Amino acid sequence: MSDVDLELRAIEPGDKVTGLSLGDPDFQPLKTFLQRDAKGYHAQNLAKTYAFFDENAKIVGYITLICAEITTERKEDLPAPDLTYNYKSYPAVKIARLAVDKRFRGNDLGKSLVHFALGMIKEAICPIVGCRFAVVDSKQKSIKFYEKCGFTLVDTVSNRDRPEPIMFLDLHKVP
Repeated sequence: MSDVDLELRAIEPGDKVTGLSLGDPDFQPLKTFLQRDAKGYHAQNLAKTYAFFDENAKIVGYITLICAEITTERKEDLPAPDLTYNYKSYPAVKIARLAVDKRFRGNDLGKSLVHFALGMIKEAICPIVGCRFAVVDSKQKSIKFYEKCGFTLVDTVSNRDRPEPIMFLDLHKVP
């Protein structure tokens, strides 16, 4: 599969969004979102979805981004303790969905999608809008993946016990 040419771009109204095979039943909501909601949300500026398309214009992996925030209750929970910021909510962009077809796993497509998103955030959003973090509500099975991409688990008992714990990445630490 590594010799397949893939195109990475925003989804468009005419794109085929069926056929993504994720395998694990826990990931079915990711497939359902792509098929039912991604195009509509994209068109309405509620979420933006970018995908890898194969030579047959079939999606083999995608990432969806939305505006978000990190909210803290205590000073110790700050995502970047060096910040002097007088608010409990920190501006962020959220990876709302990320999925790679099971036939394409092991080719770093997920990592490429995350790096693409972080690059776009740093280049297009951070220079014109206050945005310091990228966040994700990670499935428990995906925590290690996001850690390899540079994300840190919000280290509170309540967060660690969530089915989809919050993870963050300080965009000032992304080259």
